[in-house]
Amino acid sequence: MKAILNPWVWAVLVALTSLECLAMRSIGSITVGEAKAMGLEIRATAAGPDAAWLELEFTVGGKLKDYRSEFSHVELEVREGQKVMLGYLALQEKHPKPGQVRVRFMASRDCIDSLVLTIVVGEGAMVGGAYELRVKEFVDRAAIH
Repeated sequence: MKAILNPWVWAVLVALTSLECLAMRSIGSITVGEAKAMGLEIRATAAGPDAAWLELEFTVGGKLKDYRSEFSHVELEVREGQKVMLGYLALQEKHPKPGQVRVRFMASRDCIDSLVLTIVVGEGAMVGGAYELRVKEFVDRAAIH
């Protein structure tokens, strides 16, 4: 009887482990034009001679309509090419107006090309989509005053 159950146990385990993971999320890269259409704005201001305050602000709605859940957040990542140097740094958000989200952080101007912001939209135990913004596409280091 044990020999008959073993193949069945293995078959069930293989079937269960091949199902899609509930924690997976699809990540889409957002261009400057798409960000503008979604109401996303990245601003940079000087924070001394070598640093900058970087701020992402957006209104909850459209593609970001499900941002209201406790699982939604904005992450900061530092990459060198495809290599992640610092990942999943959840930024503290402020709500200047109802339905509006703002995150802010300071970074060296020299590392702006390595920064990636990801807006994670989730509801319940299942994570939804994520929208990735490469900061260098939105900020001109030379124009930071």
